[in-house]
Amino acid sequence: MPHVNIVTTGSIEIPPYVLAIDLGSGAIKVALVSVAGDVIASADEQISTCLLPAGGAEQDAVEWWHAAKKTIKKVVTESNVSPDNIVAIACDSQWSVVVPVNEHAEPLMRAVHWLDSRGGSYNRQIAGGFPSIQGYGALKLIKWIRATGLAPTRTGVDSLGHVLFIKNQRPDIYKKTYKFLEPMDYLTARLTGKITATQKTMAPFVIVNNRQWGTCHYSQDLLDLAGLEKEKFPDLLPNNGTVGTLQPTVAQELGLNIATKVIAGISDSNASVIGSGGVRNFDPIIYIGTSLYMTCHVPFLKTDLIHMMTSIPGPFESKYMVFGEQGTGGKCVEFFLKNIIYAEDEFKTGPMPVDGYLRFNDSAATAPAGSDGLLFFPWLNGSIVPCEDPDVRGGFLNLSLRTQRNHMARAIMEGIAYNNRWTMKPMKKFIGRPISSFRFSGGGALSDIWAQIHADVLGVPVRQIEDPVNTTVRGTGLLAFVALNILSSEDIADFVRVKRIFEPNDSNKDVYDKMYTVYRQAFKKNRKIYRALNG
Repeated sequence: MPHVNIVTTGSIEIPPYVLAIDLGSGAIKVALVSVAGDVIASADEQISTCLLPAGGAEQDAVEWWHAAKKTIKKVVTESNVSPDNIVAIACDSQWSVVVPVNEHAEPLMRAVHWLDSRGGSYNRQIAGGFPSIQGYGALKLIKWIRATGLAPTRTGVDSLGHVLFIKNQRPDIYKKTYKFLEPMDYLTARLTGKITATQKTMAPFVIVNNRQWGTCHYSQDLLDLAGLEKEKFPDLLPNNGTVGTLQPTVAQELGLNIATKVIAGISDSNASVIGSGGVRNFDPIIYIGTSLYMTCHVPFLKTDLIHMMTSIPGPFESKYMVFGEQGTGGKCVEFFLKNIIYAEDEFKTGPMPVDGYLRFNDSAATAPAGSDGLLFFPWLNGSIVPCEDPDVRGGFLNLSLRTQRNHMARAIMEGIAYNNRWTMKPMKKFIGRPISSFRFSGGGALSDIWAQIHADVLGVPVRQIEDPVNTTVRGTGLLAFVALNILSSEDIADFVRVKRIFEPNDSNKDVYDKMYTVYRQAFKKNRKIYRALNG
């Protein structure tokens, strides 16, 4: 059994809890997490995304803060846990989202979201040059890879692209900005009054030295290449550090103890690996939430620019995480349900029912493997991993008079699984060993049929995590216990339970091999068409 250090007051043992805040793309969730990784109470609040012309996507950071406070107060009240037992608050959030703030951590405009591609032209401008390697100037590329293991995305969906968009198209905001922050660092600043970040949270800005775990400084060379000033970015804390304690006014409003510690934040991808139990090296996960990613811990630094994969510092000392997000995942399901099935338009199909996602799942389960030859492409906002292309888009291929909505639902699940199969090959090469199974988490892992599809398409067992929708808050809470020396990182794998293991069904192998081959061919052969339409 894992060793747990219990907080004590005098001779009385106090069971410790952590408030974990998970800011996703569609909602903010707050959960009270026990030292055993159990979610004692939780609450969530929906947040909105404003889609704008020319690839714009923004969210209101003030809305985040109000939603965070509302859900914290609800969880604290309904859990009946004494505030004295809540030893810390920790935040995870969506990534590559930029919040420009003033000296008081107040937003100066809406946050530029990871779906936003308006900075793509500025990224390509600063990164281009001769001789060219995949659109990058060779000498510039060497500087970026040596310092960060990353390079500016050509799509502009990274934080650097968002800052350059603000600098070039919102110069008044850029001038007023005290610091540019990621969402998890924005929330910790509102909680503590201290504007900080870490090496790991600032990775999407592509200006922080991260080739050695624990460094806390920016690269002046990369700042110069980007034309940015170091003063616009926050001071860096250790990856596993504590930001401080709650501001008195915040503690009073939330009904918490003023001594409650606030742990340095992490990305939701970091949190999901921990909350899935993948804390040991080379134990990979597939996470399907709004976004889609395949990742694991590794003990080394490495970059694969061809497939847009790298390893970057994680929250555990001397461990690195494979960074390679594929883009839209569950967002494809949401798009299908809200824009096609239950759209608010003249067809008047009505609002989506509360069991809309369950209906989607049940419908997909009635269609045959391969969806009667129907393919779905999940690149609704361009392709990132394993082949970056800002111009490709999603869609269905090979519709026929026999196609029903159940075929379309299953094709969406299969299309995302095909993208994971495509990513699996460079992932195996990156980590230098075969992949014998995957942990499966996030909202997508609620679906048994989607777990089975992944096992069949990938050809390896898929381990469905128990309570997968709480993966990120569980991981954030457990990480806080590690930061407080109440747990060790190795304890975590023993706390996370696997609900079910899905073995590959050999009878589906031929159809999925065929469909996957065509999927890859369609991407390659249609890139010129996508470029003509969207370039």
